[in-house]
Amino acid sequence: MNRVVDYTAFAAGCVLILAGCVSVLSGWAPSFLRHVDRPRLFGAWALGLGVFCVTQLPALRSGVTRLGSAAIDARVALLLVSAAALLLGLRRTRGQ
Repeated sequence: MNRVVDYTAFAAGCVLILAGCVSVLSGWAPSFLRHVDRPRLFGAWALGLGVFCVTQLPALRSGVTRLGSAAIDARVALLLVSAAALLLGLRRTRGQ
């Protein structure tokens, strides 16, 4: 069961990385995401979350761990930066 979760996270990460690269490079966001105001920031979120998910694979996670605490901190910082990019990229709705 644990392998299924790892490979699912890896596959989701690959899809997010691809979507993130397309959004960052072209400024495109899928049409069903109407709440996204800035597609490039959405792309930064998808790219950061994708890299985080891909490094959940045990072989890659142990490689990050071998690089030391700076790499582990950078991985967590990437997740936080991507969350900030998502929040900045959402359309603000005014209360009526």
